[in-house]
Amino acid sequence: MPVRSRNYFDGVVSVFGSGGLFNEVLSIFGEMVEFGFTPCYDSICKVIMACGELRWLEKGRWVHKYIVECGLNRNVVICNKLISMYIKMGRLDLAHCTFDAIEKKDVVSWNSLITKYAQIGDWAVALNIYLTMKKDGDVAHDSITLLGVVVACSQLGDLNLGRSIHGLCVRAGLFSDFRLGTAILDMYAKCGKIECAELLFDDEVFEKSLVSWNSLIVGYVKSCLYYKAINCFKRLCTGANLSPDSVTLANVIPAYSSLGSSDGVRSIHGLIIKKGIDMKADVVLGTALIDAYGKCSNIVGVERLFNDIKVANTAIWNVMFTAYSLNNSADKGMLLFVQMVQSQISLDSITAVLLLQMSGQLGSLTVGKMAHGYCFIKGFYAHLKVENALLDMYMRCKSVEDSEKLFQLINVKNVVTWNVMLSGYVKIDSCLNTMKLFSQMLLESSNRPDSVTLISLIRASTVLVGGYRADVCHAFVSKLGFDSEIAVTNSLMDAYAKNGFIEKASSLFVHMGRVKDQWSWNIMMAGYGMNGQTEKAFELLNQMCRDGYEPDSITFTCLLSGCAHSGMVDKGCEYFDLMVNKYNIQPDLEHWTCIIDMFGRAGRLDEAYKLLTSNPCDDLSKVVPSDSHAIWGAFMDACRTYKNTELGELAGRKLLLLSPQNNGYPILLSNLYASTMRWDDAMKTRKVFSDGSLVKEPAVSGVNT
Repeated sequence: MPVRSRNYFDGVVSVFGSGGLFNEVLSIFGEMVEFGFTPCYDSICKVIMACGELRWLEKGRWVHKYIVECGLNRNVVICNKLISMYIKMGRLDLAHCTFDAIEKKDVVSWNSLITKYAQIGDWAVALNIYLTMKKDGDVAHDSITLLGVVVACSQLGDLNLGRSIHGLCVRAGLFSDFRLGTAILDMYAKCGKIECAELLFDDEVFEKSLVSWNSLIVGYVKSCLYYKAINCFKRLCTGANLSPDSVTLANVIPAYSSLGSSDGVRSIHGLIIKKGIDMKADVVLGTALIDAYGKCSNIVGVERLFNDIKVANTAIWNVMFTAYSLNNSADKGMLLFVQMVQSQISLDSITAVLLLQMSGQLGSLTVGKMAHGYCFIKGFYAHLKVENALLDMYMRCKSVEDSEKLFQLINVKNVVTWNVMLSGYVKIDSCLNTMKLFSQMLLESSNRPDSVTLISLIRASTVLVGGYRADVCHAFVSKLGFDSEIAVTNSLMDAYAKNGFIEKASSLFVHMGRVKDQWSWNIMMAGYGMNGQTEKAFELLNQMCRDGYEPDSITFTCLLSGCAHSGMVDKGCEYFDLMVNKYNIQPDLEHWTCIIDMFGRAGRLDEAYKLLTSNPCDDLSKVVPSDSHAIWGAFMDACRTYKNTELGELAGRKLLLLSPQNNGYPILLSNLYASTMRWDDAMKTRKVFSDGSLVKEPAVSGVNT
């Protein structure tokens, strides 16, 4: 039997520790203490490591006590090992106590806490520890310190501190650590300073990894620079000698879907299949793809993909509800919800919110109240976001009284609660109530208005030409510091343009600089069109293309509408051809309406009628079955303007076929007859209407049947 000595015990502890035999390490250490031997530095470190790996808190605290009794706690390295041990055990409180007891801390001591607090999402504490370290001034930071701080800055949006860390890295030559460089790039992207992220990424000394490419793509998407995100993705695929992973694909999918590019989404889907990625296993990627198909209005693609990867994952089902909600298919969403309940898949508060959202879209107060009851039974009523969804549902169902009662009952309101009521009033054209509630919010609530609040206020101002004009709203925006918010600026531009202040709208557009989105361009084009400055809208299209943006369906609606109001038929036809043949955008209801309106306003009624009755729009009801009467309505209005009763009668008959219960069309036809002095025909048409030959069909109650 070997002689028990300190060297013997230290040797055995070293062998067992290196072999990962942690229970044996602690057993031998216990014997060593019983024999009265003090372990060497290496042995005590392996004992601490064994406690941490085994997550054995009781034994760890006993070892800690032994270390203090032996005076080994004066060794900062051993104390750092104890901090690491407690962190592994999930006892950050004990780690912090150990840290506080160290007389002379080194950089590892500080790094242990900063990194851990950053990892668990307690970023404010991580920053406070760093600032304390900086204030003490005894220890120099290293790349690990700064990495934890940069992560905290990116999550908290602390751009100023993040910039100072960037400066420290440059001065200290720490950019050799590519993780730190990538974290700084990610910080700029998340703080909305995408131009700084671009400069850093394009720097020759910056080491590009797949993580840094992913961060830049996310930054572009977050800043609504979708084309740049796609171009960045293409650069990665073609010239970076790197292969995109599932994270890259999940990040770039929203760029395509936000542009409504169904082809782009399908191309990513094809790449996923080619790479052999199993979306049943990668739920994040599968969820992103379903969400993208939904945003591109490809419900068939959504349903096919969902059925292929259907898993008992609440997030996947929630995205399906979102897709149905976005595409006005709340009825299908309700059927899927029944299937979800029958499949015993767990619901969460997001499911409850989506259920109420779909109920509101159906506009059925009965269904809405049933959903309300279900949420109450399942215990979701205590969630504020569910209460906010209830408010929205009742507003959508035109039950303002129920919304107002519920609003009064919510004790702890957040800014979303106020926003739901404000936007609800705007939707039902109760703009005075919007203004009153906004004033109440400023006087009574501790909630600070956000961008959504201001957008509701601005939209209300476009209806009320009184005290709350766009310039008053603009003053609120500046005072509250939302000048740089793209959505708010877009709303202000729209309000100025609709109120005839096109110069102010143009000034805002110019001051946005490069930070514009697709809506910014479209709103400005529409503004020029409605204010009789169509030529400027054409110039803006050219500038838009030069800046790397691609016109979308709404862009061409704005241009065609401007051409219609300015009598520029040939230019309108040119843009229509450009839309279809160059940009592969299929004309929708609004495009056709603009084209017919354009010909009609120019008095070219025969051409308009020929277009209406020949391919590709021989039967425009096939384009949008429920709304194609709007096109014929525009044509009939033009017939009335130019007193063409022959074509007007044909349009009237078509309208009555498309929408026989619409009482407005006989009146339009009667007005047409009156404009050409055909009083008898006008009276006959009016008489048909007044005799009740055309009446609204009564609704049928499910209870009565």
